[in-house]
Amino acid sequence: MTATATAAAVAWLLAVATTLGLMGAPRGVHELQITIGDVTVRALCTDRPRDALLLHDVGSTSDSWPPVLERLDEYVGACAYDRRGSGMSVPPPSERGWYQFLDELRHVHRTLGFDRDYLLVGHGLGGLYARMYVIDRPRELGALLLVDPSHEDMPDRFAAGMPERERLEWIEQRSVPNLDGIRKVSLDTRLRRLRTPRVPVTVLTAAQRSGSEGWNSQFIS
Repeated sequence: MTATATAAAVAWLLAVATTLGLMGAPRGVHELQITIGDVTVRALCTDRPRDALLLHDVGSTSDSWPPVLERLDEYVGACAYDRRGSGMSVPPPSERGWYQFLDELRHVHRTLGFDRDYLLVGHGLGGLYARMYVIDRPRELGALLLVDPSHEDMPDRFAAGMPERERLEWIEQRSVPNLDGIRKVSLDTRLRRLRTPRVPVTVLTAAQRSGSEGWNSQFIS
């Protein structure tokens, strides 16, 4: 199956899982522990040949993906993993530069059996990481699937509608290293300077959100 076809299949399953709230113990999904140097990474993988690799949002873990992994078509194989500092992957990183971060992701991907033309799925901040990855290593990926992705222009677009106190707290939070050891403000700056290469991209996002209140409800259609 091509990366583009895989993207379509995974996007459909994500939509179904989100709509129905599918949860429960994964069937046909196995936990792996891989070690790279002093880093131990925990992954959840299907038994089938691996076509899709799933990146979780910051503050989340690979445990957000089993509702999708266990319902993949028999021709689609996938893995999700905890980045170092999240879930069961250790040790947590200190602040680090982009090349260190991307090199670590590449080592994890290759150790899990991903090398060329696979689909990289990114949720939330994982979507920005996926874009950074394909910009730096365009020949490794076949397609991108971005699920409710963060975007580098969000600070500018949200600023006008945010209460001053919350805006200042948000800016401060983005200026310190997150769980991945990355300063969000530096990620935004870097992405504004670069252009995503010409690979197939699918974006899956919610058109409505129930129960949204507060200042940010104006950004939900």
